[in-house]
Amino acid sequence: MEVLESESPVLRKPSDPIWITGLVAGFDQNYSGLAAPLRVGDQPYGVITLAHSTPGRYGHEARAMTSTFASYAAVAIENTRLYDNAQEQAYASAALLQVAQAVVSLNDLDEILETIIRILPILVGVERAALYQWDAVNESFYPSEQYGLTDKEEESFWIDSYTPGEFPVLDACRDANSMIAGQLESGGQSGISAWLALDPTQPANLGNPNPFLFAVPIAVKDALYGVMLIEESPGGLRFRARRLEIITGIAQQAALAIQNDLLQKEMVVRERLETEVQLARQIQQTFIPEFLPQFENWELAARWKTARQVGGDFYDVFDLPGKRLGLFIADVADKGVPAALFMALTRTLVRAAVTELETPAMAMERVNDLLIPDTRQGMFVTAVYAVLDMENNELTYVNAGHNPPLWVKCDGEVLRLTRTAIALGVVTGEPVEQRTIKFESGDNLLLYTDGLTESFNIDGEFYGEGRLIESIKSNICTSASDLLDVVEKSLLNFVQDMPPADDLTMLVLRRV
Repeated sequence: MEVLESESPVLRKPSDPIWITGLVAGFDQNYSGLAAPLRVGDQPYGVITLAHSTPGRYGHEARAMTSTFASYAAVAIENTRLYDNAQEQAYASAALLQVAQAVVSLNDLDEILETIIRILPILVGVERAALYQWDAVNESFYPSEQYGLTDKEEESFWIDSYTPGEFPVLDACRDANSMIAGQLESGGQSGISAWLALDPTQPANLGNPNPFLFAVPIAVKDALYGVMLIEESPGGLRFRARRLEIITGIAQQAALAIQNDLLQKEMVVRERLETEVQLARQIQQTFIPEFLPQFENWELAARWKTARQVGGDFYDVFDLPGKRLGLFIADVADKGVPAALFMALTRTLVRAAVTELETPAMAMERVNDLLIPDTRQGMFVTAVYAVLDMENNELTYVNAGHNPPLWVKCDGEVLRLTRTAIALGVVTGEPVEQRTIKFESGDNLLLYTDGLTESFNIDGEFYGEGRLIESIKSNICTSASDLLDVVEKSLLNFVQDMPPADDLTMLVLRRV
């Protein structure tokens, strides 16, 4: 140790024990010895010693030559080690590149994982290996791939899965999300039976020459997809650090392969859902009148927009006997696919009821009674059903819990057609009242859903009924379409770039 820390060669003292060089030469205590440190900078690599039978043999010249030789030797040792390290690093990079190429060339996840497990022993020389994937839903490890197991072990491997507490090494690796090492007994049990018996809480000395079992997480950040178990071959101490580096890299490749497979499956499911939702929207659009009927002295105009691909708002217009016209607008208390399905049911029931029953009140009572058995999870429908008698210019309506339609009279007065019944699909036996208004030339009726008044701006303010009425009063509308344009412009100026939070439907009836 004294020589390693010295800046120059050290002469042996007569009182020093006989150095190893002297012992090999067979010298007694009375001989000359010289020791020079092998160092490059502050990095020691060893000591070179010289011995001569003649006392006092090594003078200044000998010490200078020895120091020079020691420097050359130290540099040579350093270069050799750097070369070996570079070779090991190059091999590790080549090994990981080979695994990456195998992963990229395959599309099936099972084939990819099988290839990884087969390549592993070739690249790093392991005794046996097994890969368990983690099922987060069922909270269990299930077998995925294996190498080197006996026939008996392989048979049980494909059968057995492990829940927390049944396989301590797997549990420890999952909990730590980092490599776990367990020392196996030299000449003792190996394979799955030995793996199950390992206590992962025992400290592991990686400098021990006995074989180790390594549990490596198959994970991307905090997302765990499985654990790979690797049992070293005998003599695994040599190049253990580099071997673990390659194993860790291979585990990352496996994790990326599993993650990519999951993303592809999610993409397929998402694309299928998008296709189905798009089809649902196309079907739903067939429920909305493609063209509004035209009548002498009467105009109709409508807007229908869903917050999502499909929605729960809808309107309908249908001819009735005796020069009458049925108008229906409704809003299912939900959005998306569930609301669209409930909307389709409601529309079917309404169409059947209005053709069989004479008055709006009777029709809405029938629809309500038929909806009750099919309402689930609090779903219901607010609606307005009105029947226009075009000969007498009278409109008879039922407002079942819906936003009050606005009767815009020709003199500019705006009246609200308030509720006459509770929403459909809530309870049976409640009274349903109908009311009648008489249209004058130039009168308009605006029916709308709450997606209009409950639209909000960036400050969270609702558009509200007040702004709606003000926009109508402050503009002169000469047609049903004009009225819709005025309302829509006022709404867009208020919400600006905010996306719609709810479905929006508007229907206007105007007497010319």
